[in-house]
Amino acid sequence: MTRRRQGFTIAELLISMTIGMVVITAVTSFSMRSWQTRRGWTVRESVDRNARFVGLSLARDAQEAGIAMESTPTFGSVGSFGDTLSVLSVPFAPDEAPVYTIYNDGDTLPNYPVGGNCGTTCIEFMKTNGTFTLAGGDLARLQIGTTRRLLYLTSVVSAANGRFRANFLPLQFLLGRKSGLDSTLLTRSGTTIQKLKAVVYWRDAASKSLMRADQFDNAARPLGRVLATGAEAFTTSILFIGNREAPSYSGLDTDTLNDGNDIIGVHVRAQLKTEKVDPAVNNGNPILRWYDWRVAPRNLLYEKNRTQ
Repeated sequence: MTRRRQGFTIAELLISMTIGMVVITAVTSFSMRSWQTRRGWTVRESVDRNARFVGLSLARDAQEAGIAMESTPTFGSVGSFGDTLSVLSVPFAPDEAPVYTIYNDGDTLPNYPVGGNCGTTCIEFMKTNGTFTLAGGDLARLQIGTTRRLLYLTSVVSAANGRFRANFLPLQFLLGRKSGLDSTLLTRSGTTIQKLKAVVYWRDAASKSLMRADQFDNAARPLGRVLATGAEAFTTSILFIGNREAPSYSGLDTDTLNDGNDIIGVHVRAQLKTEKVDPAVNNGNPILRWYDWRVAPRNLLYEKNRTQ
């Protein structure tokens, strides 16, 4: 009678163990690669997420450039100055911000003397239907014929005979645009004031943060909030008709194609860095990525097409 064999031979056991080790090694290697890939994706996604948020914010704000306000050669609705971008528009809440005309004292001369109608840092305007909506802390466009000034209003108070007095900071420039009166004479007719909305983007070098502001402090400095961290670089430039680009606009030089009313869009570049690092990703170093945005507001394109 033949005895029945039980168990495995040493050869069979060795073969089984070898196959098992090969399978386990392959599975382990695949799992490690998958885990490292996911860790890398997680690290990279953090900076991409910041970039998407920045891009959406820029596109939304830049699209409002010049709403209800046509640019002039020396006063554009978009301003680019190094690492700072500013966008101006007329607010609607829900109606367009009203335009107020200057108080006319009835003198036969077309212009007020130096000092205006109440002082070098204040102007009296007429109320509309007995009211006014301007207030301290507002930015406003002062229009004197074809001349413009960007004013920061410190206070706005009611005056006698249907008037109100707008007081403003004695600044020469504000957001890269002329401010104050300097030697400009106010006309008794054709001088108006209107509230403006301003949005400002810039890079804070100390914290390497990208900032956004739509409000200002008592010194007319933007009150910024952090839009994105890890901003290693931030540059802005202006897009003009004729497929031209420049760091800023200028209506005072000999070039007639880089004026404020030639602007059709903005170009923004930012280099963002991941906040966290992973030893398994990029040798444990932060990931740096450049992002590029070009925004051409429809109303600026319409403005150019209409005036050509």
